[in-house]
Amino acid sequence: MKAQKKLNVVLIILIIILLSIISFIGIFYQNKNKMKNYIKEYNLGTDLKGYRKVILEVDSSYEENTDELKNYDNYVKSANIIKDRLNSMKITDYSVMCDESTGKIEINLPENTQTDYILADITQKGKFEVVDASNNDVLMNNQDIRSTNVRTTKTYSNTEAIYMDINFNSNGAKKFKEITKNYQNTVSNEVADTTSENTTENVETNETSNETNEATNETEGTSEEENSAKEISLNIDGTTMMTTDFSEVIDNGVLSLTLGSASSNDDLKILMYQAESLAAILENDEMPLKYTVTGNMYVSSPIEQNHINILICIGLAIALIMFIVLIIKYKGKGLAISFSSIGFLAVYLLIIRYTNVTLTLEGIFAIAIVFIINYICNIMLLNRIKKNVEKSFEEAMRKFSLTIVPIFIFAVVCCFSGWMPIFSFGMVVFWGLIISVIYNFIVTQLFIKNLSK
Repeated sequence: MKAQKKLNVVLIILIIILLSIISFIGIFYQNKNKMKNYIKEYNLGTDLKGYRKVILEVDSSYEENTDELKNYDNYVKSANIIKDRLNSMKITDYSVMCDESTGKIEINLPENTQTDYILADITQKGKFEVVDASNNDVLMNNQDIRSTNVRTTKTYSNTEAIYMDINFNSNGAKKFKEITKNYQNTVSNEVADTTSENTTENVETNETSNETNEATNETEGTSEEENSAKEISLNIDGTTMMTTDFSEVIDNGVLSLTLGSASSNDDLKILMYQAESLAAILENDEMPLKYTVTGNMYVSSPIEQNHINILICIGLAIALIMFIVLIIKYKGKGLAISFSSIGFLAVYLLIIRYTNVTLTLEGIFAIAIVFIINYICNIMLLNRIKKNVEKSFEEAMRKFSLTIVPIFIFAVVCCFSGWMPIFSFGMVVFWGLIISVIYNFIVTQLFIKNLSK
């Protein structure tokens, strides 16, 4: 029995060491003469890594931007549409400010490799139209779209194909069904029958054959003219995305488009961002005014990397002092709890990365608070550990869980805030409290239980 306990302790120690290496150092591999980390990077906020500042002004050279349209309502509506597009693209930690007297819009966006793609799309007017390819008659527009969906599918050539489904509302679905019925490039049965009869007459006489061939050619020519007219074009801001026709009637109100394919992860990410940007334009309203970019600059973070390093060093020093206190007071169990706390911090930081929590300066402060709360939990556990370790843990964890309920509620409320610093603080505390309870109840309890005689 003692041998089994020792084995369990060794396994727990090895697992904690492995988790710590993965979280604090990472797992690196070589890619194109560069070392890349398998572990996801932190999603840092604009206050830690800087941001892109973009200025938009009403395009005075655009003919449709009449003086009647340049008013307060349209200025505010344009800013709100940009916000809706950013939300559709799941962009966080941004700000959109509008000068309600001039219509000038200032956008602050997180700086990354996709920022230029995002800006190229969210600043479009976004006028979507389905038109007759022959005469440009408008058949459908933005008002007929309910939502969009971007998806990927593996192909036989080991590439990822990207599709976008345009889901029409009830009125749009009826229009789309009629379009798929009227714009089909299929040769009619009458033309096929005429061609068959002409072919039969062709066997009888050369003269009749020549007349038949001429008639057939005229018929086919007429058919081609009719077919070429039976196409629609999908346009955005007057630019044709694609021209197509239909082979069957579609009555489910969904138009599926193939947007491209990629074999590498980098190319796939770029295509996905482009597809999601296009989807954000389609499922939101057309902007009432056309804007032009008059300013585009990168604003660096006021907090330099060496400042963050200093904060980390101070935090580590405080944590070391806290662990030394535990070891002096509780001896071996204090050492075990301290070692277990390192594992908790490693798991905690991994969860923050993979739940895509935006980490701001307030979020870093929240990590410190959660670490202190977990430290208090450990003291509660050590003070109640008796011969029956399992029962002592259950009692201590029950009391700890009740104690943190108000903090947990406060964190949940913060998660609904539209201001990124508060949102980040709330999300970091939210995940930290959940992980603290689960980790201590499973890992710490098992660790202490196997160390007890």
